[in-house]
Amino acid sequence: MSEDTFASLCAAERDHLLEIAAMMLAAMGEKDPPLRQHSERVANACANFCRSAGNSTDEDLFYLYLAGLLHDAGLIAAPNDCLERNRPLSAGDLQQIKKHPVAGVRILSTVHQFEPLLAAVRHHHESWDGSGYPDGKRGEEIPLAARVIRLVDAFDELTSTYRRPQGLSSGEALAAIEERAGTDFDPGLLPAFKSFVGSTPALGADFMLRQQSDILKQQLPAIVQKFSTGKILPPAMPQVVFELRRAIHRKDATVRDLAQIIEKDPVVSLRLISIANSPVYKGYGEIPSVQAAIPRLGFKETLSIVVAIANKNMYEAKPPRLKAALDRMWGHSLATAYASRLFAQALALEEPETLFLMGLTHDVGKVVLLRAFAEVTRANQLPIDSVLKAVQEAHQPIGIMLLKRWGFGEEFQEAVSLSAGASLTAQTSKKTLVVHLSKMLARKLGYSSMEWDGGDLAALASARLLGLSTAAIAPVEDKVKAMITDIAHLF
Repeated sequence: MSEDTFASLCAAERDHLLEIAAMMLAAMGEKDPPLRQHSERVANACANFCRSAGNSTDEDLFYLYLAGLLHDAGLIAAPNDCLERNRPLSAGDLQQIKKHPVAGVRILSTVHQFEPLLAAVRHHHESWDGSGYPDGKRGEEIPLAARVIRLVDAFDELTSTYRRPQGLSSGEALAAIEERAGTDFDPGLLPAFKSFVGSTPALGADFMLRQQSDILKQQLPAIVQKFSTGKILPPAMPQVVFELRRAIHRKDATVRDLAQIIEKDPVVSLRLISIANSPVYKGYGEIPSVQAAIPRLGFKETLSIVVAIANKNMYEAKPPRLKAALDRMWGHSLATAYASRLFAQALALEEPETLFLMGLTHDVGKVVLLRAFAEVTRANQLPIDSVLKAVQEAHQPIGIMLLKRWGFGEEFQEAVSLSAGASLTAQTSKKTLVVHLSKMLARKLGYSSMEWDGGDLAALASARLLGLSTAAIAPVEDKVKAMITDIAHLF
């Protein structure tokens, strides 16, 4: 709708308007369920039609969509008898119905953010030749959005059972509309509308979902490309982690050597002491210092916890919707890490602490990608669930690249690439199988943005290939649940 200009809306404002529209639509549905369905079809078809024409801004399309949803809001105030479809309408009924555009404006004007769509609602029954209502406007005096709604509204009434026992075919409806072009309808819209109807199988496809999908398709490859070319720099692992790893690999490393490295970072030091004093690790007496914590934890466990503390910083965010999503991701990663270590111990695998780190980092690409999405204005306008779905599908290359930069080996990268479970075979390494089973256990416990399907963990390919029964998995499940409750808030 290029003739109109609307102020830019932020994501919160759009969500607020959609919520209000949904409440009004629900009220319309309570009064007359077919009216609600008709309004939704009109809204989607109007927006999809103008979107296909390619000369409308996102704001124009959004307001047109809202106007389509609420164009008949004034019928809420009409007597119930006027909406009955089993009898002919009397002259009095028609007079009542003709009041609904003005009544709709009166209702919608109580929400000042709806002002841009009031003209479309008021004039959606005006006719091109001036014979319509409520103001007898003619031709281009009628707002373009109102002309579009008038056309799509009529097409839906003709092709659906909203006003008739059996709808016409699309061809029959277009022929009937063409006969009224120049009288009821803007003749300039007809050629494009006929083309749209002929080329679009689902005229009423959910417009908002299509918009979200298109934005994600545009933004996701660009973000991944920026990571690949270095235009977006992924987070660096803190220096304390690299120094600690090098020290632990030295045969002559002492507790004091490790403590001196960790104490360079006061935040890491304080959190390490808190974790060493938690119910998960607590022994006899209080741990007062890093140097006292290391013997209780062990060198490799100390390294695992320090890496976890360092990783936790990536999961911090201020925007509420982003913070909630990252909190869930952190809970998932930590639960996967502890489950991986416990399964490694139960299976007598070497280096259970390596499994802890593999579980901790298997989803790191999601975190980095989600934070990058949050920096993109258009992507930031999308529902978080849509963004998370896109991130789920695209995180692996980013995660593998990041692990390479951090110096983690091929087994970490394999865990990222195969942890979704699609290609698990007898040739898959046991460590990768453990990480897959652990992430599914974390999902079952509710530490995930994805819902558990209710199945038995032992039926998963990873569990079968590892030879783990339901009875063998249950103790690990119980321990992980208790550990996350006791320790997650300390990182």
